[in-house]
Amino acid sequence: ADADASPTARASFASSTPPSSSGAAKTYTRRTKPKARLSSVKAERDSATDGAARPAKAAKASTQMCLDLGQASLRHVSCATCGLVYAKGDPSDEKTHAKYHEKFIVDGASGGMTLKLPTNARVVWTSDDGDVTCIILDEASKVERVARGVERELIMPENFVCSTSGLKAFVCVAKKSNKVLAALFAEKISGAFRTLEESIDEAKTRSTGGGGSTVKCGIVEEKAMCGVRAIWTHASARKKGYARAMLNAMRAHLVPGYVVPVKECAFTQPTEAGAALALRYCDDATFLVY
Repeated sequence: ADADASPTARASFASSTPPSSSGAAKTYTRRTKPKARLSSVKAERDSATDGAARPAKAAKASTQMCLDLGQASLRHVSCATCGLVYAKGDPSDEKTHAKYHEKFIVDGASGGMTLKLPTNARVVWTSDDGDVTCIILDEASKVERVARGVERELIMPENFVCSTSGLKAFVCVAKKSNKVLAALFAEKISGAFRTLEESIDEAKTRSTGGGGSTVKCGIVEEKAMCGVRAIWTHASARKKGYARAMLNAMRAHLVPGYVVPVKECAFTQPTEAGAALALRYCDDATFLVY
């Protein structure tokens, strides 16, 4: 091949067929169809539509519901009873809270914890109006179910209440709705330790400031026969004497044939409300813990 041949000639030579028998060489040039350039097609299409007016998107209508001018009434608050967080001052949120609050009071806590009174229930106390009954709950499955609800309410470790043997449950139930209003779980013990008066005052101070309500006790063991493992009353049923009624029933029925004196009743590490209850019930500046 000629060294001065053009690139096209060299490509044609490379694609040619072998020489024929006559010695004459024939060349055939391969022709390819040019590929359409997508960018060019797109550019032509865009240029054709540039002159046409595109429809404008409809603007979404918005309505201002309230004016936030820094007023104190327009803020998110948490209801101390039902726990719902809502925007105080907003009519819609106020209405939602009113409905939720009413349902919470009627249904009770823990999703409306209910207990159908057994036909052979051992009744140990009845309210003056006859609407609430305190029974000794003997059925193990029902005791465990109520205990789970109390553990959730008091933020206790799971299975804390039922992790001991010989447990006795006292439950206050509303007759008409079968709602569980209060519950107490007690066990027999042999001794407990008395709290230190100064530690109770410190616990109240720490609890008020959000630091907990742990109380300290002495090292001398005292005689005790009733151990209150857990006691709980629903927020809507407090200050009605249910806790005191359950404590009295515990003292009369925990030990057969013997009414345990108040001074021989002890409590597990209480919450702030539990410590206040223990002090009122024992009518003393201290109480026993175990």
